[in-house]
Amino acid sequence: MRSLINSRSTVLVVFLACGLAACATNKNVATIPSATSMSAADRPTGFPSQCAPGEVEVMLLGTFHFEGSATDAVSGAPVDMLGAEKQAQLEQLADRLAKWAPQQIAVEYPATTADTVTARYSRYVASGGQTRSSNEVVQVGYRLARKLGHSNVYPVDYRMNIGNDSISALLARRPDLQRLSDSLTTVLKAESAAREKAESIMSLTERLRQQNTDSALHAGNSWSMFHFLLAGEGNNRGGPKLLASWYERNIQIIHNLTRVLRPETRRVLMIMGSGHVPALRNILDESPMFCPVSPLPYLR
Repeated sequence: MRSLINSRSTVLVVFLACGLAACATNKNVATIPSATSMSAADRPTGFPSQCAPGEVEVMLLGTFHFEGSATDAVSGAPVDMLGAEKQAQLEQLADRLAKWAPQQIAVEYPATTADTVTARYSRYVASGGQTRSSNEVVQVGYRLARKLGHSNVYPVDYRMNIGNDSISALLARRPDLQRLSDSLTTVLKAESAAREKAESIMSLTERLRQQNTDSALHAGNSWSMFHFLLAGEGNNRGGPKLLASWYERNIQIIHNLTRVLRPETRRVLMIMGSGHVPALRNILDESPMFCPVSPLPYLR
């Protein structure tokens, strides 16, 4: 879960995500016109089998953070995307995604930075795609937008601190939870390192394909979120409050999307940290104007 959580809350994130889940671990593209023609294998649980006429299709491309993250409970190591091999893989990925022909690209930058993103994207296009940034927004979002001739890229994130005083109070009263979570943090970091080592021999498309499978999305969602339902005692409901804040953030992201959606747009590619995908998928699926679409057909 990519989130802004205070440091005391982070240990409870790890405890609930791993301890209560018993630390379970998970380890040529045809042009497809819409979600209607997806096979079951290409449509993870929760994605509709078809989109209704008039709905805006939103492809949710879940990614890892290429430059690492300072706000994740367990963050992956930064990946240098500027070398020749990675650049070739990024071009291949962009070619695959271009077949879906999104009309707008939404990215995980704060919506409040829209003017800055517009200026930076304009400079990126003017330079012929030259950049020193390894960030996925630039390397995937800007690259694909330029390839498709888009005039802009749309930041839609909504940053907020999802921790709360009740979570911190629960930790303060239960030092046993902190001791347990400290040991579990070590386990999670070791598992993360092992997963990164295994994924290091994969191409970028293979790695993103793995992260967008049903098993990966379900595991991430279960670890990071739903065990917060158990976090509380007496009048302390810190876990459910945190859960509600996480969903609020994702609801605000979709609200931001509605603010930038052009009337003629029928397809949007949304590039987000993979932890957001289950919540965004559920929100989009319940909205009568949107239809969530899996990227898997374009990652095979």
